Amino acid sequence: MNPFYSVPNTNMDFVTIDRVVEAVYRDYKFITKINASDVLEWAGEIYGVFAVPGMFFHKVTGSSADTPDISITNYRGELPADFRRELKGGVRDADSKRVYRKSTNTFTPFHYARSESPRYTNSDKVYKIKGGYIFVEDETATLELAYEAYPIDERGFPLIPDKEKVIRYVKEYIAEKIAFNLMAEGRINEKVYDRIEQRKLFAAGAAGTELIRPDAEKMESWTWARLRLLPKINQHEFSFSFSGNQEDLRLGTV
Repeated sequence: MNPFYSVPNTNMDFVTIDRVVEAVYRDYKFITKINASDVLEWAGEIYGVFAVPGMFFHKVTGSSADTPDISITNYRGELPADFRRELKGGVRDADSKRVYRKSTNTFTPFHYARSESPRYTNSDKVYKIKGGYIFVEDETATLELAYEAYPIDERGFPLIPDKEKVIRYVKEYIAEKIAFNLMAEGRINEKVYDRIEQRKLFAAGAAGTELIRPDAEKMESWTWARLRLLPKINQHEFSFSFSGNQEDLRLGTV
């Protein structure tokens, strides 16, 4: 299996967790056994520490057999298993392509339980996400969902961003977890553990900075999205497709 697993629909490359485990064995010779299930849990924790948007896949339902469109039955539909959150303007009707907006109606998630249509409905399409389901005000529908997904490989194991500072932090994070248990068993002394913990803390800052640093192309899009003479108040209707386009003012010249 190629360890340099390039992920579509994102500008970030990823490596498998195997590469990190190899680095732990290489740099910490006293660690001779690593529990695979523990490593998977620890790698998952790191996505909670660094919840940077660029770390996650961008997926669209209906683009492959693994991620079919969401079928709404009795006002609700089940979200994909790897769902993290929806992208902005990322919920729309699969047939009409009409974009939904997030609902502020308290009762939206409860329609299915009472098997009744909502008494008051919005003039536009709305949705609400709760507990692994998406709720709408239509009893039946088919939705397309653009969403952030947790990055996993074909085995279901978490992937790690292919950035050296991030890989180093994940290595130190795993090593610190193992070293703490070894210290508790009396197999390494406290000074050794303190040194490993210090290395983890230093690596955390470098990894966080590496993940949030935008490239020049992204900065250019942000610039054009903000520097506008004429504000666009209906960007949500087009899923923010044109928010980074340069403004073109026609002042009567050819």
